[in-house]
Amino acid sequence: MDLLAIFTPDGTLLDTTTVLTVCALMFLYTFVGICAGFGGGLTTMPLVSLMLPVKMAAPMSVIVGTATALYATWLSRKETDWKSAAVLIAFSFLGVPVGLYALSYLPDYMMKIGLGVFLIVYSAYSLFIPRLPTYDKRWIAAPMGAIAGALGAAFSTNGPPVVIYGMLRNLSPAAFRGTLNAFFTANNITIIGGLATSGILTVSTVKLVVFAVPMMILGSLVGQFVHKRLPTPVFRKLVFMLLIASGAMLIKGAAGLPALPVLATVFIPFIILQLIFGKKIAMIRAQQESAKA
Repeated sequence: MDLLAIFTPDGTLLDTTTVLTVCALMFLYTFVGICAGFGGGLTTMPLVSLMLPVKMAAPMSVIVGTATALYATWLSRKETDWKSAAVLIAFSFLGVPVGLYALSYLPDYMMKIGLGVFLIVYSAYSLFIPRLPTYDKRWIAAPMGAIAGALGAAFSTNGPPVVIYGMLRNLSPAAFRGTLNAFFTANNITIIGGLATSGILTVSTVKLVVFAVPMMILGSLVGQFVHKRLPTPVFRKLVFMLLIASGAMLIKGAAGLPALPVLATVFIPFIILQLIFGKKIAMIRAQQESAKA
């Protein structure tokens, strides 16, 4: 029985219901991560954090995220822009000192609110203008990688700049997923090394991940099934909605507000605008694509 027992960092034994619920949530984690290319932690870990201490939930998120990123990269290996991924990874390490400096000398809440507002405004702009903003230049991988490294070091949020990079390049869903997850894999492996050497990663956390493997596999398979059948316009809309949620959660964390009111305040206007203008914008974009063809 001791082999199956899972303890929190303070020595409390986790009950069976909690273990099963956390394992079930890993289906959602891998489903979103494989389907959209990112966002598994965003959608799942707030719920997991209600049941597990942060010192257990965070390492679990990194391990599951690494496994998901590895699988996503393998699935999209032929479409992945490996040169851009390498540049993103290399420059992300150069951005780490900047992030550490900002963490030491700038108010944390101001940086989070600023980033959150930027993500929401950028996503709104991209969702509702008739012509999508694109800038298909490989060199932007360097500054985006550096910004990602800085944000990752400052408050563990390295995803948004890389996501924006993929959207500006107008990468196909498969190339978007593969390029981003090659970056996430490299960064997460580094983080896991740090967690292991610092003692934050415990045997109980690893056991919990192992117990969740069946649900992780099932979520990955369903996510891949949906990803292959997702039209590109729908895929891009999904990505922007996840970016909006990321921005809202950053503002929520910085301001100490409840998650539900913040998400409702952000998403209700978007839903109304979509109902009013969504069909017209989609029609204009479809005409533009037809003209290009």
